[in-house]
Amino acid sequence: MSDHLRFTQDLIRLRRERAALRGDLVHPFYASDQDRVLAFHRWREETGEDIIVVASLADGTYWTYDLGFPISGFWTEIFNSDVYDNWVNPSVAGNGTGVWANHPGMHGFTASASIVIPANGVVVFARPK
Repeated sequence: MSDHLRFTQDLIRLRRERAALRGDLVHPFYASDQDRVLAFHRWREETGEDIIVVASLADGTYWTYDLGFPISGFWTEIFNSDVYDNWVNPSVAGNGTGVWANHPGMHGFTASASIVIPANGVVVFARPK
C-alpha cells in the first residue's frame, strides 16, 4: 500500500502545482478503442501553461506511439505512473526527461511526438516554464 499512497500523494501534489490541471479548459483530442489509449490537452490561458495527459488501459507498453502536441518544442515528462510499480521501478517504461514535439501535426495540433506509454499507465507532459 505504500506504493499506492506515494502515487496518490504525488498526483495530488502535481494537481496543486499545475494550474492547468485545476482549470476548466480541457480538450479530449484522442481516443483509440483498438489501442485502449486516451489523450487530452489541459491549458491555462492566463499563464500560458499547456499539459498533455495520456492514459493507456492496454496490457502492453507502447514504445513508439505518435500523438499530436499543441506546440512544437520540448515537453517535459512530469508524471509517469510506471515508476510506482515496486517503488522505484528499476525498469520504468517512460520518456526520460521528456520528448521533442517536432514531427508533422496530427490530431488537430501543429506538432506531434513519438512517446512511450507504459502498460496500464499514465504519462503527463508539460511545456517547460
